[in-house]
Amino acid sequence: MQKMIVESVDRLRNEIILLLQKMIQIPSVNPPGNYQEISGFLEEKLNEYGFHVEVVEVPASVSNKKNLTTARKNVIATLKGSGKGRSLILNAHLDTVPEDNPTKWTHPPFAGLVVDGKIYGRGATDSKGRLAAYIGAVLALKQADIPLDGDIIIAATCDEETGGELGAGYLLQEKLLRGDFALVEGYSQEIIRAMAGATQIRIISHGKPAHSGFKWQGINAIEKMAKVITGIERLQLELQSEPSSIVGMRYTTINIGVIKGGTKANVVPGSCEVEVDLRIIPEHSNELILQRIQTMIDELQAEDPQMNIVVEKMGVLETNPTITEENHPLILALQHASKALNGKELPVIGVMGQSDARWFIENGIPAINYGPGTTNNRVHGYDECMDIEDLMNTVKVISLFCRNVTSQEKIITKE
Repeated sequence: MQKMIVESVDRLRNEIILLLQKMIQIPSVNPPGNYQEISGFLEEKLNEYGFHVEVVEVPASVSNKKNLTTARKNVIATLKGSGKGRSLILNAHLDTVPEDNPTKWTHPPFAGLVVDGKIYGRGATDSKGRLAAYIGAVLALKQADIPLDGDIIIAATCDEETGGELGAGYLLQEKLLRGDFALVEGYSQEIIRAMAGATQIRIISHGKPAHSGFKWQGINAIEKMAKVITGIERLQLELQSEPSSIVGMRYTTINIGVIKGGTKANVVPGSCEVEVDLRIIPEHSNELILQRIQTMIDELQAEDPQMNIVVEKMGVLETNPTITEENHPLILALQHASKALNGKELPVIGVMGQSDARWFIENGIPAINYGPGTTNNRVHGYDECMDIEDLMNTVKVISLFCRNVTSQEKIITKE
């Protein structure tokens, strides 16, 4: 079985490379999120490969509420099994971040050029490279005529770079995407089993403006905010002493990213606000950390009655921490495939970022992150690339993993 999978992937080498090149050559930058051409290309290509393909467009009535000007089109392709085994979803996203300044790229960002064993372009790793690997892995099983007990579903979804609400989030919440397990885009040097929660808040200090020569007639909102910032610094030190037990995750972070206040140097500022990003380890919760911030502010206001501080959620990012147990059968099955093909187990870690894995976990579908590419592939930067040998090796691991997970036999368990 393993030999058949490896040989099938090897035969598909040129096809997988060309598939990734073509996807890079179809820009799908978000914002604004232009999915028309990329979804049409994938629909045609996946039909050509012999999958059952469905394009799910988010209703305009839904996308209009988000003030979106382009259609959100998600592509779902299924390789059917006999119905006797578990179903597995492979999820990668169609959108990319902007290319920024094209003149700073060594190779054009949407050319998909192959240079010295690497494919260059925006999305080469994140996440068109992962999507090419998932498609290649399933196609290898199909072309090798390897029988499957369960279905394998490739979900190419929208808007991950802006939260995924109308991509994986929409499909899962509307029950348009179903499965027993999910593998979501990740890196080839590790298995990610946990991700931080995230939320952003705005803290506003209300003061009283006055002429600086009569400062006592006003209330300096910036000076009051300075006390809050010092309080956040103290709270951050407390959180550093409460580290996560998960490898790769350190501690909950509170980052003051933006500060605004005042009008002129000779005016006592009547307002000041800061924007704060929170990344929350699984041992904590969003609600707990927000309450600790509020408690700190309440104590400061009790000491200084002139302080008038308001905390509000910004509403642009709100995710809970997610975690899959370390010995989950999905992880063990992926380790089994890695050992069989590469002779080694992969580190199992958590990260302080987030991905569409959260949508699966929140909807009761266990999920982990793994795919081709490494942290050296300049994801979101100039000259993003994908190493071809890493791509092909990862396709083989994923293909074997898919076959084992969807088998009606018991998934690999810890010895």
